[in-house]
Amino acid sequence: MDHAPGAVTAVAALLHESLRSGALRRMSVPLRQTVEDGHGTRGLAMPALSPDLGLYVVKTATITDGNGPTVTSVVPVFSTATGELLEVLDGAAVTNLKCAAVTALVTDHCAAPAAAELAIVGSGVQAWQQYLGVTAVRGITRVRVHSRTPAGAAALCARIRATGAVEAVACASVEEATEGADVVSTATTSVLPLPLAADLPAHVHVNCMGAHTTASREVPHELLAAATVVVEDVPTAVAEAGGIHRDALDLHALLDRADRDPDALWRGPTVFSSTGHASLDLVTCAHLVGRTHRTTR
Repeated sequence: MDHAPGAVTAVAALLHESLRSGALRRMSVPLRQTVEDGHGTRGLAMPALSPDLGLYVVKTATITDGNGPTVTSVVPVFSTATGELLEVLDGAAVTNLKCAAVTALVTDHCAAPAAAELAIVGSGVQAWQQYLGVTAVRGITRVRVHSRTPAGAAALCARIRATGAVEAVACASVEEATEGADVVSTATTSVLPLPLAADLPAHVHVNCMGAHTTASREVPHELLAAATVVVEDVPTAVAEAGGIHRDALDLHALLDRADRDPDALWRGPTVFSSTGHASLDLVTCAHLVGRTHRTTR
């Protein structure tokens, strides 16, 4: 499902407004809950309630293992004022728009203003969201794509070229795709680190949107240790992706740092190590159901 024109920019702006106003901090967002059946199926629940936006949402999903994880999800959206069910949204649509929007928000604060070269590792749905998110905030002129399936890389390049906006080239390796890139986006299911150098040039920004656990991740430990790391929420990142995220900047701290010294983040590589957070799903739902103004404050 493609987003409506301007949706990525609109949700990114609403995220920015919610951070600035304190609405995100005032949300009630417990850590996501996971249950398993012991046979490869997991159930997830991600609740969030916003007194400012007057919404309560719960992204609920099943993940089944097989040739690759299969996710089925829905997001019921309730009014906190009346308790009524406003809408039941497709979970994938919410997730995809949320990922593209938060990528746009973080990239806009971390990537060099003149960034023109984008590398994408992966060729699935999230790879496309990375293209949409990064190009919403930077004047990208060339995209290089690597995927473990060459046909996938070719298909993504064709989709990008069809926009008529930029050049897109399929690459045979991660190294070929990322060499000379200003922004690197990884969107894979790999639990083994991708061959990304720890000593990336100072201006390079990495969006890591793929697989992560406390013991494995697609971005090398050495790169996370050397870079300024940004996460949606520190406790969530530590619980789900490991203690190396303990000193990361959350989204509030990112905006504060950018206010104090707009050029500070470009003095070394930055990595957005995304684990997701229900607060961002709620803001995305607010856009989708038309609740883009604060209701109680």
